[in-house]
Amino acid sequence: MKIDHVSDAAGAKSNEDLVTVYLHNAGIVDILIFDGASSVSDKNYFDTDVGDAAWFVSAFSASLKEVLAPELSQHDSIKLALALFQRAVQACVELANIPAYAYPIAAMTWARIIEGGAGAAVQIYALGDCKVFISGAAGDVHDIDPYENAQEDILKAAIAQLKAQGIEDKAQVFTALLPMLRDRRAFQNLHEAPTILCMYPQGEFNAREYVFNMDRQSKLLAMTDGFYRLVDTYGLYSMEGLVRRCGETDLGTLLQELRQFEQENLASGAQSVKKSDDASAVRYGPRALKDESLGVHESAHASS
Repeated sequence: MKIDHVSDAAGAKSNEDLVTVYLHNAGIVDILIFDGASSVSDKNYFDTDVGDAAWFVSAFSASLKEVLAPELSQHDSIKLALALFQRAVQACVELANIPAYAYPIAAMTWARIIEGGAGAAVQIYALGDCKVFISGAAGDVHDIDPYENAQEDILKAAIAQLKAQGIEDKAQVFTALLPMLRDRRAFQNLHEAPTILCMYPQGEFNAREYVFNMDRQSKLLAMTDGFYRLVDTYGLYSMEGLVRRCGETDLGTLLQELRQFEQENLASGAQSVKKSDDASAVRYGPRALKDESLGVHESAHASS
């Protein structure tokens, strides 16, 4: 089995996505894809260079790397990594005056793949709205985690209402929506059972977990919602069409299609707060294009 991944920032800013791959000697592969939520604060409190969202996914991923072990469950790994991360933050950041809406959050999907002779056993741990699919040799496509983010519909309705009032400039839209966005971010950070990765959950994470088998001819594909704009925002592909296309060609080609469409269509992000978004995807399967040796691989960079 081989692995291929891409990650690209939307414009000249830090990439708030991160793809990390760990290949263990025991035939276990850990694939993690993070999507940091853009800040709704007027300043960065944790990292003024790369920004709080990019800092969060990088710092948490580093903590997870410290505790990661094949014999440790995904749930326990996240719990231990979070405790390690929190200790590091408290040692260098004054937290008392940071508002709840300013604490960064991120979507995260973790696929643990245990390779065997006939195929692989897969364990999925998901927080937030990253996507994960399996495609078979016959062209069949399965949405492993058909999660619908209800907040997206609320946001689209609010944007449509502003548009009806003649407010379409992205900066003006963001300003108008900011109180709602901050209320939502504070709610996510203070929830007793958060469905998103956050710094100080008030209880256990309410992660979605799946276990299934995939044969040696199947491919696993995970992506952030910025990459999935090819489907649900721009309508360039159906869900099945995008997954099949990702299995047939280099992921970079799809990324180029995404960015080219956004450049050529000024109204492409009309239903979104952001004109474009960081976009990442990772593929595991027999026809992936990059032959990865044992080790750790990360994909994130400063700008497109």
